[in-house]
Amino acid sequence: MNTNVAPKDVTVDDGNLIETVAGYFRSEHWARALEVLSISDEPIYHAHVYVETQIHPLSLEEIIKGYFGKSGKSVHRKIEIFTSGQVADSGSIHGIEPEGMPHFDLLWKYSPDALLAPARREHNVEYWGQKYMDQFYAKYPFKTEVNSEEEAELEAYFESAAFKKYCELNEHPDVVHIHANVETSVHPNLIRTAALKAMAKRGWDIEQAVPVAFQMRGQMHGKIVFLGKTPEKIFDIAWAFNPAATLIPSTKYWLTTENPTYDARTMHELPLLLKRDPYRLLSLREIEAIVAAI
Repeated sequence: MNTNVAPKDVTVDDGNLIETVAGYFRSEHWARALEVLSISDEPIYHAHVYVETQIHPLSLEEIIKGYFGKSGKSVHRKIEIFTSGQVADSGSIHGIEPEGMPHFDLLWKYSPDALLAPARREHNVEYWGQKYMDQFYAKYPFKTEVNSEEEAELEAYFESAAFKKYCELNEHPDVVHIHANVETSVHPNLIRTAALKAMAKRGWDIEQAVPVAFQMRGQMHGKIVFLGKTPEKIFDIAWAFNPAATLIPSTKYWLTTENPTYDARTMHELPLLLKRDPYRLLSLREIEAIVAAI
């Protein structure tokens, strides 16, 4: 994970919504995000961009798609919008993948005093690339080769009730994002290979599968992120190192207390978040004017 400069305070001019929102996309913060997405000296797997806003996430999604379309890097995947699960007042415009760039998330919190501004937090642009993940993996004594017994144990997870439940939930239209939670002693690359085999057997078409880390309760944890064409979602296998297990469903809860073997975000959570604050749902005319003004 790499980070950017601290955010600057933004003064909101409510009488000039179009210029204020368009101005964010000419800001130092957005320029930093584009810089990260354009890194060429190593593979970049994923990035987070944090903002504070009054703009409804559906409107922000359309502005972002318009922005990248205007710059010749159209967003070619379906975007998912959901609550963070950990922070009660925040959400994610998830899986934004401009043409030729890594996918990233725009993570937002409602602001009472800013239409759209950098989040006032220590690190408001983060990214995970090959250099970071190599260093992260070096912390763990993974097995990089498995014997026949361990290979059978690896494959057994993907025949387990826990994995089948994960697949069923991922295929459900109400589930917008899901993690399978596992414990393992084998290198994530071996899990990735076995997972892709199992997903192909189920009829899923995976565009890409990349290593990423994420923060949970102040600590970094690893996951494999799958960018699916079928189902057209982004979904993860999150792992915890356990030297005594080849690959098993998690025995400990992760993000939620619904089930230790998976964490799911659903369509039903977002309306509960959005009705807490007076988000501004923009008209098509306003969205088009903002995109034109960037």
